[in-house]
Amino acid sequence: MTNVAFGSVNPLSSQTDANATLNYSCTNSANQTRYATVCFSIGDGAQGGGNANPRRMQDGSANSLYFQLFQNASRTTVWGSTFFGVNTPVEVDLTFARRATVTGSATMYGRVVNGQTTAVPGAYQDQFNGNHTALTINEGSSSPPGSCSTSILSQFPFTVNATVSSQCAVSASTLDFGTVGLLTANTDNTSALTVQCANGVAYQVGLDNGQHATGTTRRLQGPGGFVTYELYRNATRTQRWGTTLNSDTVAGTGSGGNQGLTVYGRVPGQTTPSAGTYNDTITVTVTY
Repeated sequence: MTNVAFGSVNPLSSQTDANATLNYSCTNSANQTRYATVCFSIGDGAQGGGNANPRRMQDGSANSLYFQLFQNASRTTVWGSTFFGVNTPVEVDLTFARRATVTGSATMYGRVVNGQTTAVPGAYQDQFNGNHTALTINEGSSSPPGSCSTSILSQFPFTVNATVSSQCAVSASTLDFGTVGLLTANTDNTSALTVQCANGVAYQVGLDNGQHATGTTRRLQGPGGFVTYELYRNATRTQRWGTTLNSDTVAGTGSGGNQGLTVYGRVPGQTTPSAGTYNDTITVTVTY
């Protein structure tokens, strides 16, 4: 059996597929035709901890990443074991002419289970060595019996591995100051940011100065020119929200789930330009 190498797994969308191949060669050393059902069983693996459906990989700190191994491309029939868990080993019925060799192969279809947003970034594996795999042969007198023997004759060791990557995603709602008359006083409103980062990943969220800034002064643009405004990290609007790491950004640690942040906006009192719609576009950057 070749190894199952899932490669990089994004915990925010963890379903990842990979295949492996089992190659076998069976020889009849007798002078008469023989019949057998050959069965290939796969258990839970050295890091599986008794998990059969789904199976389990672990990293060096015993964090878990769940996966499954299947017999078919649609990934509906588990490749299981006569001796453990899901009792669905791969069965091959063979007829051997005298002193003949029969060769063949079977594809194993692996899948990392979706929805594992709390998976911790790092390298994971499950080693299928020793009695975690089993080859059995059940002979019949006139035809393959179609059932598995319980006598283990050999093993076919392999390893399943994956690397959970550090990932973040962000989305934002519109900050709408609404319909304003004369800009004689502060006009405040808020908008929401949603950050989703892999479990344990430290991140910082920054907001740029927009498309119409002059220096570090943010501005909305409209038919009458510009309206200055500002974005803040706190409700009292004393901490400007910028892009300088470890200074005016907002820091957090990912949980794998959505984490909400509030953007506090303010249009200060100023000379009122002509009527119309004024807008700007802010770019949100997540550094991790």
